Amino acid sequence: MYDGPVNPMKVIVAWGAFALFHSVTVSEPYERWARRVMGEDRFRAYHRLLFTLYSAAATAVVLLYVRSLPDVPLYRIDGWVRFLFHAVQILGAGLLLWTPWDLKEFVGLRQWERHRNGDGDGEAPGRNERLFTGKGYDVVRHPLYLGCSLLLAFHPVQTQNSAATAAAVIAYFYLGTFLEERRLIRKFGEEYQAYQRRVPRFLPFPHPATRSSR
Repeated sequence: MYDGPVNPMKVIVAWGAFALFHSVTVSEPYERWARRVMGEDRFRAYHRLLFTLYSAAATAVVLLYVRSLPDVPLYRIDGWVRFLFHAVQILGAGLLLWTPWDLKEFVGLRQWERHRNGDGDGEAPGRNERLFTGKGYDVVRHPLYLGCSLLLAFHPVQTQNSAATAAAVIAYFYLGTFLEERRLIRKFGEEYQAYQRRVPRFLPFPHPATRSSR
């Protein structure tokens, strides 16, 4: 939409509200509360799927809200620079494809299927009990976040609202790595801390301490 005054801050606030909601629902206090309410077996079988559903619903609400706001073009890159932008996007997509992840496990369908079929407690034995550091995870510690960020940041056509969306989402990706890594340190301890010293967090540019450790 292009009618009315444009206010990208509304976009940032909307994504900020989503970030707060998402951060709460992945927090350990919320997880402990959900385990008490649902019970351990049902939590392991259904919680990931429910989390995916209400996260998708919250994302859809924000996207619809942003789409309803007045918007104007910000820039359109053409010529050879456009090909450079698309090349960076291809690198981001390649990083996503090179990073091993199980879509059905990620959304919670595999946990539900195992529970329905009576295969254990809804979690693959040992699946989340080891730290994987190969492929994309040997480039940066959060390759999925980086891949998505490259796709967003290097889109050659942006409006004010789409640029505000990209900035807010990328900022949340980066800030979210700190919360995520606190959980991973508690889970994997020194193994993860050694991984932190070896592999950069978000951008594939090791700092001097990382290079010297290698």
